[in-house]
Amino acid sequence: MGASRTARVIGWVWFRALRQEGPPLPPGPCLILLNHGNGLLDPLAVAALLERRVGWLAKATLWKIAPLRPFLAAFRAIPVTRPKDGGATPESIQQSFRKVHERLAQGGSVALFPEGVSHTGADLAPLKTGAARIALSSPVPLSIVPAGLVYGDRATFRHSVLLRLGAPIPYADLAMAGPEPGAVLELTARIRGAIQPLTLHAADVRRLALAQDLAWLLAEAPGSRVDLEALRVRVQGLLPPLAALSGEGLAALESRVGVVQAWLRTKGLRPDQVGHPYPWADVRRWLPGAALRLAVALALLPAGLLFWPPYRLAGWVAGRFTEEGDQIATLKLLTGVLVFPLWTAALSLLVALRWGWGFALLPPLLLMAMGLVLPVLERAGEDLQAIRGFLRRRDPAVPELLSARRQLVEAFPEMGD
Repeated sequence: MGASRTARVIGWVWFRALRQEGPPLPPGPCLILLNHGNGLLDPLAVAALLERRVGWLAKATLWKIAPLRPFLAAFRAIPVTRPKDGGATPESIQQSFRKVHERLAQGGSVALFPEGVSHTGADLAPLKTGAARIALSSPVPLSIVPAGLVYGDRATFRHSVLLRLGAPIPYADLAMAGPEPGAVLELTARIRGAIQPLTLHAADVRRLALAQDLAWLLAEAPGSRVDLEALRVRVQGLLPPLAALSGEGLAALESRVGVVQAWLRTKGLRPDQVGHPYPWADVRRWLPGAALRLAVALALLPAGLLFWPPYRLAGWVAGRFTEEGDQIATLKLLTGVLVFPLWTAALSLLVALRWGWGFALLPPLLLMAMGLVLPVLERAGEDLQAIRGFLRRRDPAVPELLSARRQLVEAFPEMGD
C-alpha cells in the first residue's frame, strides 16, 4: 500500500475530520515547510491530505525505533543527523542535502519541519537554516511552499486537523547569491514570516492565549468538528487589536472571558449552545435520527466494552511515558497500532477455543464494524450534549452571557468574521 493510501487509512481512523485549505501546490518540485506541533501525527496528516506524494526529511534517530521503520520506508523518509543528537558532521549533512536534491531533480517534492523539533510552544521555535540552504543550493528551480497545521485537540483521538497551504515564498532575488550566509538568513526570516500566519502561533503568549479563548467562544460546532480555518482566521485577526490594549484592559478582558469559561464548565455546555433557541421544528426533525443513533450506541455498548481495555491502555502508556503534549498523540497511535491487533488476536483465540475456529473471525469483524460506525457513535455523543443544552436553555445567566458576547463582537469585529 502506498504512503498516501496508508496515511489516509490511518488518518481516517485517528482523525474525525481532515481538511486542506489554500492554493494548490504549484507544478514541479516543491519544498513544503511546516510548523511541527504534534510529533509523528504531523507528517501523517499532511500525507493524508496532499494529493501529491512527497518525501520527508526526518531525524536519523527515528530509525532506531523498530516499529517506525516500516512507516519511514513507506513515507520515503530521508534521514538527517542533527547536531543535538550527536554524530552530525558536515559530510553527513551534505549527504542528506544531496538526497533531497536528487528527489527534487527527479521532479519530486520534499516536506520538512524547519523548526527542527516538535513542541507545544505558543510561538514558532527558532528556525534552522537547513531549508534555506537546501533551496539556495538546489540544482533545479523549485517552489518554497509554507504551510500550517492546526489541530482541534492535538492529543485526543477522533478530533480535527487543518492543513493550510500558503502562496510560494519569493526568493529569486536571493537565488543568485547561492547559500551564502546573508542570503540564508534572509530566506530563513521569510520562511518564518510566511509560516506563522498560517498557524496558531504568535510571539506574544498572553495575547495569543486570549485570542484563542475568544475564538473558541464563537465556535459554531463541537471541538471535534469545529471550522479550524475560521478559528485560525479569527485568532490571527484578533492579535493586532489585542496588542493595542493596555495592561489593564487586557486583564479586564481576561477576567470576563474567565467568568464565561467557568460558567460553561459548571453547566457542561459548549459555547455554541448558549442562546440556541432550539425551535420545535428543528427538534422534531432531529428526534428520529437522535433516537436511532442512541439506540445503535446502546446496542454496541457490549462491543465497546470489549475493546475498552486496549483503548485505555493506549492512553495510559501515553500518560506514563511522556508529559510532552506534542508526543502524547504519537504514543497513543503507536500503542494502538501494536495493542489492538494483539488484543483482537487474543480474543479470536479465546473465541475459537470456546466455540470453535469457525467463530475466530468474529472479533476482527466486530472491530471493523466498530470503526465503521464511529461517526454514528460520535453523533450519539453530540445528541446527548444537545439534550443537555436543551435542558439548560432557560438558565438565568444566558441573557447576560449573550449580552456580553454582543459587546465583545462590537469591540472586536474580527470575532464575527
